[in-house]
Amino acid sequence: MRHAIALRRNALVSALSIALLSPLVAYGQTASSTGDQSAPTPAPSQNKAVNLKAVTVTGSMIPRVQIEGDAPVVTITGAEIKKQGFTTMWEFLDSLPQMGPQVQDSASWGATAVNARPLNLRGLGPGFSLLMIDGVRVVDYPQPLYAKSNFQNPSNIPTGMIDRVEILASGASSIYGSDAVAGVVNVILKKNYQGDELQVTGGGAQHGGRAYGDINFFGGKSGENWHILYNVEKSNRSPMWGMDRPYQDSESDAGYGAWNPNARMFGYPDSPALFATDGNGNYITPPAGTCDKFSNSQLYHAHTVSTNGTQITGVTDNGYYCKQPALFQNWVLTGGSRSNNGYVAGEYDFKNGLQLYGSAALYDSVGTSNTQMWGIGTGKFYDQTTGQIINNAARQFTVQETGTSMNTHDREQNWNITTGVRGTVFDGNFNWDLSLNTQKYIVHEDYTAFNQQAANNFFLGPQLGSTADGTPIYAMNWQQWWNPMTPQQYSQFAVNGQDSASSWLDQAQFRINGDLFKLPWVDQSVGWAAVLEAAHNGFQLSPDARASNSATFVNPFYSDNTGGGNRQRYSLGTEFRVPVLDSLTWTISGRLDKYNDHSRADVARTWGTGLEWRPLDSLLIRGSYGTNFKAPDMQAVYQTGSTVPVGIYRDDLTCINALKAGDTNNTWCNGNIQRPQSQYYTSLTGGNKLLLPETGHSWTYGFVWQVAGVEGLSVSADYWHMGVDNSIQYLGNTTVLQDEAGCLTGLQVVGTSTLEPYTAHGAGSAYCQMVIGMVQRNADGTINTVHSGPINEASLYVSGVDASLDYKWRSEDYGDFTANIVYTDNLSYKQRVLASDPLLNTRYNNAASRVTWMATWHKGDWDASISGVRVGSVRANNYGGCNVLDNGIQPGMGTATAANGTVYSTGVCTVAYNGGTQVVNDTMYTGRVPPWITWNGSVGWQINPETKVTFTVSNIFDKMGAIPYYSGGFEFVPTNQTADEYTGREMFLSFDYKFN
Repeated sequence: MRHAIALRRNALVSALSIALLSPLVAYGQTASSTGDQSAPTPAPSQNKAVNLKAVTVTGSMIPRVQIEGDAPVVTITGAEIKKQGFTTMWEFLDSLPQMGPQVQDSASWGATAVNARPLNLRGLGPGFSLLMIDGVRVVDYPQPLYAKSNFQNPSNIPTGMIDRVEILASGASSIYGSDAVAGVVNVILKKNYQGDELQVTGGGAQHGGRAYGDINFFGGKSGENWHILYNVEKSNRSPMWGMDRPYQDSESDAGYGAWNPNARMFGYPDSPALFATDGNGNYITPPAGTCDKFSNSQLYHAHTVSTNGTQITGVTDNGYYCKQPALFQNWVLTGGSRSNNGYVAGEYDFKNGLQLYGSAALYDSVGTSNTQMWGIGTGKFYDQTTGQIINNAARQFTVQETGTSMNTHDREQNWNITTGVRGTVFDGNFNWDLSLNTQKYIVHEDYTAFNQQAANNFFLGPQLGSTADGTPIYAMNWQQWWNPMTPQQYSQFAVNGQDSASSWLDQAQFRINGDLFKLPWVDQSVGWAAVLEAAHNGFQLSPDARASNSATFVNPFYSDNTGGGNRQRYSLGTEFRVPVLDSLTWTISGRLDKYNDHSRADVARTWGTGLEWRPLDSLLIRGSYGTNFKAPDMQAVYQTGSTVPVGIYRDDLTCINALKAGDTNNTWCNGNIQRPQSQYYTSLTGGNKLLLPETGHSWTYGFVWQVAGVEGLSVSADYWHMGVDNSIQYLGNTTVLQDEAGCLTGLQVVGTSTLEPYTAHGAGSAYCQMVIGMVQRNADGTINTVHSGPINEASLYVSGVDASLDYKWRSEDYGDFTANIVYTDNLSYKQRVLASDPLLNTRYNNAASRVTWMATWHKGDWDASISGVRVGSVRANNYGGCNVLDNGIQPGMGTATAANGTVYSTGVCTVAYNGGTQVVNDTMYTGRVPPWITWNGSVGWQINPETKVTFTVSNIFDKMGAIPYYSGGFEFVPTNQTADEYTGREMFLSFDYKFN
């Protein structure tokens, strides 16, 4: 996250006197959420009252003259989005104070939606916020998030086509139905424009990567009773790779606290690039000069360090291998994209109260990403060439050998077509609107796979039989193993793979609204609106058919997500707006949603209510309450048995049994070890057709005050709370294995060597019976298969405060000034996975507060802006854990016991010592990552009436994320604070030309 947002909170207005709003009218902020927009008008006099036309604002179906309602709605214009240097819609939305931490990084290993980014309003997670374009629900992204859940993708919405964005960060299912649990993001595309305009923008990151170019042409034509708008945009943004940020391309960049005794004594080992181990597990030293022949490879002398208590007691020489000192140089930090987008919209007025309208948009894009260069591992075999057992041999392929960087390309097409007719009835007292919409989203993901069998044949040759114990026999070609391949040799087992996915949404909507009657004691009418909807949507996952044969086709991401299904939905909603008094308005809404699918969703009933009290013309006191729901994810219902081989894992059951036997150095307690292929297990993930809807509630209360005596100054503050019960929780492999071990043994592992009682679930409980049955083991106790999937269990409740300050000042001598500050504090984030779990406040796992600010100045031909963002401090890695010792030994928080099992201390930092655990006189680590603060600015010059240039700098002071002391692995900088820790300063120059 890097940019502040000018969150324009429209000041309080009344039906007859809105003089305080005159600056906002000048900015054209009175458009309806369905796309009607009045052309910008000159700013009225600040001393003259202006009558506003009734408008529709996100969160209500009833047009009203008051822009502020019973729940806060934030509005940001497309011009403001571009002014702050955002190149994608998701980057802008992620910067909002109302957003939680990013849900998926495109660079994350195992990401199955690498060209899309989900929203995370209020931190409730993907799928709990509704994305709309021009008031119409957006089709789901075809690929599931981490092979689990549906979400809607804002990243492919072109920023150049946006008129404004409206955000309601509170539940609204009684208005919009499913998904609107945390709120609604409504993107309004440009509708009314006369003439033609060309915008050209170029720039990029100062430190490399993210080169950006954008050409946007839009215009409009109109006649006596028709209007048409057209928009074509072409943009290109290059990826940012690990090699573009040298501090982020090596495992040894990890914080020193993550270095164990081995690394501190002999240097950080990094991941192996090329190695072979003998039957005892020791490395076979490569021939002299081998590592130097490979790019990104260095010789490393491996050791095993043994410890007892706080002391290092021995060092074992394990031989040499070639390591990768720059493992992450080919990993993408932010993905690249090329897009070609087109949009056309028009209206035709029949002059008899009827108006025909329609729009069509096509978004075509190609995303570029990668996580690593894949390689090959042999597993255990008897080598006839040398006459010895080889426990394992593995090598990482390089660009030098493959002749290609092996990138992944997501080729996407998304179209959205709407047509409708609207008019009035009953002498113009009621407005009606009938619309039809169809959308389809197609993704073809191209990636580099490989033929495992052909690769084995290249290095091992054909299998020559088996030993008496079943170990396969090969005659290893060591000449080929210890030397780089040529691209021609690599082509013998190179395979291009393609996974495809599609989703679709067809929907019809009829809306009507108007005034029913006037109450005798107020001079206002009771407003009413209703909506009737029917929708059909579905998805289909089509992985490469060759993936069914793992011997000849290996997907480097080990993903084989399959499934497909459809559902029908019928909805009826209504809303009343009742002027109880001249100063008090009551709103109530209700909705029924009927689902036809294979889940247990059936009928969902939601309702909402709100109050607006205006004791003064300058003061609004407001509050709202509503129930919400989310229909079960179609992915969670219809996904079939996706199969993934897992080679990096911790086996808790085997670990516990080993620790009970006194073996504290067993590898099964370490979840970061790459297992030999003979120890891989198969992970099976499937849908659940017994899922219920996820239900919730939300409420808000607060005020908006146009400060008396200070012209142009307004403040607002709102408390918000929302919760989700019966939430769908995926039991992942790690959870299943932990709970299986706990249910069978009554113990759980803390760290890698401490055992504690397992209390989450009682032995013999229904849950324990379920998870024990989800794990199948071989006769020797190793894992064969782990089943996982979704269940209705989790609960989450969040609450906080939003506050804002707006100031506007106009001066003939010094120009026009605006200033805006927005603050969000997440007061609580209470969650539990299972109903039997305690409800814990995990607020401090993420940044608790966010502040954004923006100031603008305009005079004559010049304008400028300065903006910024502050994200609060977060707990660093290992917070609450034990401090690492100077020699690299990491104590664990647990129970100290004597060798005979006698417990003599609990809740202390301990290390294994002589068959027991020894207390370490050390304190817990309480390190924090400091607040994230960035500044941005822009300067624009109107050269002549047709031409304008703008220079924008994002992250003016070149803020880069620091690596905390205990950070290790990939993503050294905590991503629960900001999604922009690697980018640094970016600069853009824009050219805008209006044709006469």
